[in-house]
Amino acid sequence: HCFGCGAHGDGIRFLMEAQNYTFMEAVKDLAGRAGLSLPTDHREEEPVEDLTPLKAALQETALWFQRNLSQPQGGMALQYAGKRGLTRETLKTFGMGYAPSGRHHLEAYLKNKGFSTEVLVKAGLVFQEEESAHVYDRFRGRLMFPIQDTRGQVVGFGGRLLNVGEPKYLNSPETPLFSKGKLLYGYPLAKEKAKTDPLLIVEGYMDVIALHQAGFKGAVAPLGTALTEDQIRLAWRLHPEPILCFDGDSAGFKAAMRAAERVLPLLKPGYSLQFVFLPQGEDPDSFVKKGSLFQDLLSRPLPLLEALWLFLTQGKSFKTPEQKAALQKQCAVWVNGITHTDIKKNYQYALKDFFYRDFVHKKAAKTVVSPLKRAPLNFMGIYERLLLAILINHPTLLNEVSDELSLIDFQESPLRDVRDEMLTFYAAHHQEPSSLRETLLLKGFETEVSMILSPQTLIHGAFAQAGASEAEAHAGWKEIFGRIQAPSGSVDMSLAQSHLAEEMTEKAWQRLKKLKKSMLLNG
Repeated sequence: HCFGCGAHGDGIRFLMEAQNYTFMEAVKDLAGRAGLSLPTDHREEEPVEDLTPLKAALQETALWFQRNLSQPQGGMALQYAGKRGLTRETLKTFGMGYAPSGRHHLEAYLKNKGFSTEVLVKAGLVFQEEESAHVYDRFRGRLMFPIQDTRGQVVGFGGRLLNVGEPKYLNSPETPLFSKGKLLYGYPLAKEKAKTDPLLIVEGYMDVIALHQAGFKGAVAPLGTALTEDQIRLAWRLHPEPILCFDGDSAGFKAAMRAAERVLPLLKPGYSLQFVFLPQGEDPDSFVKKGSLFQDLLSRPLPLLEALWLFLTQGKSFKTPEQKAALQKQCAVWVNGITHTDIKKNYQYALKDFFYRDFVHKKAAKTVVSPLKRAPLNFMGIYERLLLAILINHPTLLNEVSDELSLIDFQESPLRDVRDEMLTFYAAHHQEPSSLRETLLLKGFETEVSMILSPQTLIHGAFAQAGASEAEAHAGWKEIFGRIQAPSGSVDMSLAQSHLAEEMTEKAWQRLKKLKKSMLLNG
């Protein structure tokens, strides 16, 4: 019993709470510590295989790889790790090592330790040819990453090739101990994160290690596969709403979309996924090295609902009735994948609201109707921030719109200062505009950049978000720039509607109904 917080229970309960174990994991851990064997189900026809030799071989291999890294033969691996910015402490924390070139180094070492060829093959450490029965080391000339199960035991390895060749990354095969779809790399270390820290699901080993070294202790990754149902459930044991943070390219976007579709049948009250989308060409390993930018991005993740809408509409046209009907059909397909009745109903209502907001009300509204006691929106200020957000997230557009940018008479002095700094930057770096955001931050515009990229701004234009394509961002620029050039008395009802829909709450829903009713009364 803890007299401080009131937690209490037995040894099993303690491990379940402290180590995020399942009941059976806690029982097995305690039995192993006490040297006891668990009772078996005598109804099983086949005896349970003794995996102790496999575990011992894997642990001995992990230690051997680590020793190799500190020897002269590991110089190339250390040099590669240094280029990636990894410290010696980080290498030790993750137990990283080196598998030397040559076909029989590990095999000879382990056989000298008394392990049989059968054990080495079953553990996935050597490969045996079917025809000749020749045996050779599976991992050769690679920087090695030991993979641990939920209890911190080594069950497999991943290896990064240091010379030219394929595959660049190689994982252990499926074995009695290792199933890549049921494990998350870095999970034992992520269990030690503070409860207030986010759980970040990234794509690869180096992303996990770089984030951990930068202070983001709750980073894990799938093992070279799309995120599976088992991995989602495993992540939920550490945090009810993990943040997916995949690479900022089309492959990363598609991987995030597959994860969103896969989680729908698993949703339950309080448990979901969140998403952040990195700038084009960035991955967590590269982006975390850019100071506070990564933390800023993590502070405003997209909930699953908004991410779904983004996946359904990104880069698509919905001008015709047929296109809109196709979108409604796809919404229904995805929502029908949700098995929890109440969650399914909420998603149905919310996606219908999104559809009304973006494709019905935008054209139907002709006059401003504001039955709410709420300060009026500053449309022009929103327009101006959207334009600057477009350029911060898509700096290469400066090559096409710098002249138009210089013509805008910004209402707010801080925004004018940001615009002037952008033009100064473009004049000096027009061949390499990708560092625009970093330059603004270095020049002291942290507050202004945070305001420009806030959810309150970006909710009014998906084209301004980092995940939008270059073509969408350019089209958004032309639309907003045209509105700014229009007479000041023109009103944009779509912005008002977007503002009302920014919070999916009962209060927001009542506001939306009042607005629809007012539109009907005014014809």
